[in-house]
Amino acid sequence: MSEYNYRDVSEMSGEMIVIVDDEPVITKSYEIYLRKVGYKQYRLYNDPLMLMEEIHSLMPAVIFLDLRMPGMDGEQLLEEVTGMFRNASVFIVSGTEDVETAVRCIKNGALDYLVKPINKERFQTAIIKGLEIYRIKNELVSVKEKLSGGSAVNPAFKSIITRSSLMERVQRYVEAVASGDAPVLVTGETGTGKELIAEAVHKCSGRKGELIPVNVSALDENMFNDTLFGHKKGAFTGADKDRAGLLASADMGTVFLDEIGDLSDQTQVKLLRVLQNNEYLPVGSDKPRKTTARIIAATNADLKQKVSDGAFRQDLYYRLAAHTIKIPPLRDRREDIELLLHYFYEKHLLGFSLEPECVPLGLIEALKKHDFPGNVRELEAVVADYVIMFKNTCVTTAELKQFLQEHHIKVSRLKSERYNTAFEYSGEFPTFKEMEMRLIKEALRRTDGNQSRAASLLGISRQALNKRLNS
Repeated sequence: MSEYNYRDVSEMSGEMIVIVDDEPVITKSYEIYLRKVGYKQYRLYNDPLMLMEEIHSLMPAVIFLDLRMPGMDGEQLLEEVTGMFRNASVFIVSGTEDVETAVRCIKNGALDYLVKPINKERFQTAIIKGLEIYRIKNELVSVKEKLSGGSAVNPAFKSIITRSSLMERVQRYVEAVASGDAPVLVTGETGTGKELIAEAVHKCSGRKGELIPVNVSALDENMFNDTLFGHKKGAFTGADKDRAGLLASADMGTVFLDEIGDLSDQTQVKLLRVLQNNEYLPVGSDKPRKTTARIIAATNADLKQKVSDGAFRQDLYYRLAAHTIKIPPLRDRREDIELLLHYFYEKHLLGFSLEPECVPLGLIEALKKHDFPGNVRELEAVVADYVIMFKNTCVTTAELKQFLQEHHIKVSRLKSERYNTAFEYSGEFPTFKEMEMRLIKEALRRTDGNQSRAASLLGISRQALNKRLNS
């Protein structure tokens, strides 16, 4: 192989190669070659289902798919990945030379059909060709966006306030998987906005039915079955008429199951039947009903660990995780903190019929350094409480520190708020006494007449302020 080709491959450090083959010996040989060349951005999988669980975070440029694998074969994977990543270059790899299969795969989006064993020269050529095609496609998209004045923001994401590249990647993945019927699993810490992402998937899907949310943790097994599947009249005491259930109500729409990790064993079995056969049994009925509703599930639990512990069915997990969207915590996208802070500050001021004001600098400074274990939900709660306590009045440094400490936010040295303290005057130069009274009046104006806060602004006691006012 030429020196040029080695360098060409190794310098593509920002573009991801994904290889899927159920034989560990083969993936190991690929890895040895990639390491030798110096390529660092690659992922190897022996389990195609594991690839589907993680692929949303990879943004692959080149993908090699083995044709024959247990669980999900190369043609099925081809359909999935080309739907998600239209610009990726996908190669199908097979141990047999089958012209009919090769033609079918290329028609379905594969760039080429490679026959094992693949020598190093052929493998390298495929990578370089795949990267070049990938770049050309991306450039064409960029040109189209520039010619049209930039890419339009999908209205489905209107409620998601972000400038983070991590969240933009999530949004691209949502758009890629939304049009299908496969279940979607949304994961992330509490307060990251999993329901907002579920809403975005539903809106992007174009499904005609409604999005119906169900909080699994708030329902016991009987209530869950009745709520989701409905019941027949006489199925239990108090069932004086038929109930359709939410699966029926979400016909041609979406059911959002929040906190899916809290499902009981028996309910997991029933949900698995829905995902496998698109059918369910209402309580008290022995006649299955079909459903056209799509299932989106969300959890802040580690479902893989629950599977390992025997607390969650493995087959249900893999059904739900056909498309997995992991929302990054707020501490990993700190560029969003100030943006969200301004948004929530104005939102809650308007709730009090107050005109939007600039967010106090000290509050911005403190919150940008906070890790937010409760994520966006915690941020909004802090801002809402701040507005309730202070509205849009001036807050002293001491008051701000006390407020932050009460909300378990670390307080470091806060920058002073910047005010225009210049006073205009005409005629004779003002006396010290006159300037003192002007300062007192300005402090009272900025604190809506609150003498305690005005005294703090002036750096004197309330008693001293009263004495000056009465003198």
